[in-house]
Amino acid sequence: MSSEKKPTQANTSHISPVDLVDKYKVHKNTDQDYIITTEDKARLCLAKYSSRLGKRRSWIAPLGILIAIILAIVTTTFKDFGLEAEVWKALFIISAIIVFGWLLYAVKESWHSVNEDVVIDELKQDSTETITPQHDTPVKPSKMTLRSLFEARMKNNK
Repeated sequence: MSSEKKPTQANTSHISPVDLVDKYKVHKNTDQDYIITTEDKARLCLAKYSSRLGKRRSWIAPLGILIAIILAIVTTTFKDFGLEAEVWKALFIISAIIVFGWLLYAVKESWHSVNEDVVIDELKQDSTETITPQHDTPVKPSKMTLRSLFEARMKNNK
């Protein structure tokens, strides 16, 4: 068993980040890709793809409605209720045809839809610069505060 101290309920209420670095092993796993772009490029990209985003499942609603209408047509004995029975049946058949057209349109839209990855790839396109980390080995945590890290970063960027 390791000689490192493990936090308990009693001693975790007032732990500062410096105490964590001193007493505990800290693992950092924050590898991320950052995209730096201008507002106008982001707006153009979103305008280009906004109508096609999220339409991948747009066919579900018309399919559910079509199934309900078909079940009603098949299982119902239409009766005169305000309108004649044949008129009711004709209304259900016409609505089934209309919803079937909506379903075909939704399937076509779903087929040509895009997901978020396409938008992200568009924002990454024409990138002028790729920045890679300077260190291949993990950096050991130290007693530096966030302020001193920020000041060191600003000094290096000048």
